[in-house]
Amino acid sequence: MRNQDIMLITADGKDVEINRNELAQRLGTARGYSNELIESCRERLEKIITYKCAYIRIPINRPGENIIDLGYMQVESRQLYNNMNGCQEAFAMALTSGIAVDRELARLRVLSRAEYFITDALASAAIDSFADYACEIMQNGASCAPRFSPGYGDFSLSLQKPFLERLDASGLLGITLDSGFLMTPMKSITALMGIRK
Repeated sequence: MRNQDIMLITADGKDVEINRNELAQRLGTARGYSNELIESCRERLEKIITYKCAYIRIPINRPGENIIDLGYMQVESRQLYNNMNGCQEAFAMALTSGIAVDRELARLRVLSRAEYFITDALASAAIDSFADYACEIMQNGASCAPRFSPGYGDFSLSLQKPFLERLDASGLLGITLDSGFLMTPMKSITALMGIRK
């Protein structure tokens, strides 16, 4: 059942420009580098990618040192606690680029190692670019802390489960979680972004 406070952002491949610097880092190339194969893979990816983001705006409390209370769960993390310094609210979000990307990567893994490598790098850079795009919409001019994801530093990956449940990510985004707390579709992100006064 969808919670009334969950908001959605959607986009297609043409709406979100893939950050070229992020892509260069993932490909291990110089900034601005491109060739026919990279552009061909990018064009194919843009046709199948379907970005979706579910997010909520929640109050946050600090009941103890290194503890953040999000209302629906408590997180013990020194790094998240420091990241949320000066914040009394946060956006909790889940984002995905869709299952068609996973299918394309599975197909390319068999057909072409080069195209698989390039498309995987493109898809990773694309979901990060969509996260930036969605965060800009959420912020709407507000000052926010950098987004912070489960699995980063001491913010436990096991917290993916309550995150995804609260955001109805299975129903709204098609995101599922395996026993190791990894998401399907693979190119999916969960994150918190503190809102500064």
